[in-house]
Amino acid sequence: MAALVALLGLPGASASGIARPAVQDAPPNSSVTLRIAPRTGDRSEYRHEKRLDLQLPPDLGGEVTTRTVLRLAQEVEETAADSVVLGAEILEIRFEAEPAPADLPDLGGLEGLQFRLVTTPAGRLYRVDLPGATGPVARALRDQVESWLRELGFPALPAGPVRVGDSWTDTTRVPLATLLGLRTEAEALEIRTTTLEALDGAPGQRTARLAVRTSWSGGQGPADAPDLVVDGAGSQVVEFDVEAGRFSRASGSSRIRVLVFDGTGAPPRRIESVGRHETRRVAGEGGR
Repeated sequence: MAALVALLGLPGASASGIARPAVQDAPPNSSVTLRIAPRTGDRSEYRHEKRLDLQLPPDLGGEVTTRTVLRLAQEVEETAADSVVLGAEILEIRFEAEPAPADLPDLGGLEGLQFRLVTTPAGRLYRVDLPGATGPVARALRDQVESWLRELGFPALPAGPVRVGDSWTDTTRVPLATLLGLRTEAEALEIRTTTLEALDGAPGQRTARLAVRTSWSGGQGPADAPDLVVDGAGSQVVEFDVEAGRFSRASGSSRIRVLVFDGTGAPPRRIESVGRHETRRVAGEGGR
């Protein structure tokens, strides 16, 4: 099972649907501007849980189920017209696997890790700052933190006002090391399309309900590495508090297949994953 540990590097977790209160929908022709716009000093805590069912080659563990729990605190330090600065801390991080390998990594040492996030008002990440961390260790830790932030499942927001039914798309390249925890330099092309599905609630108490569809494809690695072909899709439902300017919940599922070709003409090795996740905002100091 040591090979399994070498493959896995991301938090795993479980998910369920979002329970929504009965509310009055806003008029269908109304537009809304969705922006990250919290007040300085506001603090939020998010709890993320993901379950990942993996089908690996037999020598890498066969059927494995992983579960990761991440609890993250964020406090607004600065706000400007083009950026939001958040101080963040990992309050809890747990990784479990069944069956469990003897050398399952203990992530408890990362609890208490503090860092700073700089984002656009649309929620696009500018950078992650890790005070005191330098060199390759800092780069690896920064990549891991960014992967955890991606795992929360909060999409980028639109550039301008939108109406119910409008969609926007973001495209990026995602390392497989952060997407599935595979030990490889290969990347997948990620295309995420978000649709404003509904505006719930009365004026001043509106919640934007977002439907998110994600696809992953590609997977070519360096010339001297095995070729990887990635094919996957995911869907989410996300809730965004319009007036408070922050995400409230996200839940969804994903299915990803990776084929590994060794260049000899032999049949590819296959890795299958089915994931479910849920992220929700829990009570925090100064939270509204």
